[in-house]
Amino acid sequence: MNELDTRAERFLESIRAEGEAACAAIREETEREVTGRLDETRRAENARVERTLRFETERARTRANRDLSAARMAARAKLADQRQKIADETFAKAKAQLADFAASDKYAAWLQTEAAALAEALGENANLSVRSIDLPLLKDVKLPAGTTLTADDSIELGGLKGANAAKGLAADDTLAARLNAQHEWFLENAGLEINI
Repeated sequence: MNELDTRAERFLESIRAEGEAACAAIREETEREVTGRLDETRRAENARVERTLRFETERARTRANRDLSAARMAARAKLADQRQKIADETFAKAKAQLADFAASDKYAAWLQTEAAALAEALGENANLSVRSIDLPLLKDVKLPAGTTLTADDSIELGGLKGANAAKGLAADDTLAARLNAQHEWFLENAGLEINI
C-alpha cells in the first residue's frame, strides 16, 4: 500500500498544485481587474474633480469680477458726487463773488462797456434788457440809433440780454450766463477727473 499511498499522495499534491496555480491565476486576474477598475475610477474621479475645480474657479472669478465691477461703480458714483459737491461749492462761491462785483463801484463801468459792445454787435433798433436797478447806470451810455433799454428782473446777478428781431439776433450776456458757461470748462480743467 505504500506505493498506492505514494501515488495517492502525488495525485493529491498534483491536484493541490493545480488548485494553487488556479487560485494564483484567479488572484492575479482579480488583482488586475481590481487595479484596472481602480485606475479607471481614479481617472474618472480626477476628471470630475478637474471639471469641478475649473467650474468653481470660473464661478469664483466671475463673482470676483462682478464684485469688483460693483465696487468700481460705487467708487465712481461716490467720486462723481464729491466732484459735483466741489463744483457746486466752487460755483456758489463764484456766484457770491459775482454778486459782490455787481454791488461794487467797478460794476457800473463794466456794465456800460458791455452795453455799448453788445448794442454795437446787435446793430440799430436792438433792445437791451438789464435789471431795473441797473437802468440808471446806463443812462449816459451812447447806443446805436433806435436801441431801447428795458428792465428785466429775471436777470439774477447782473449783466445784459439783447435782441434784434429784425436781424434775428439774440444774446445773453448776463453774469449768470457767463458763470453757467464755465461749468464744462471747470470740470475739464479743474483736475477732478474720475478714473477708476
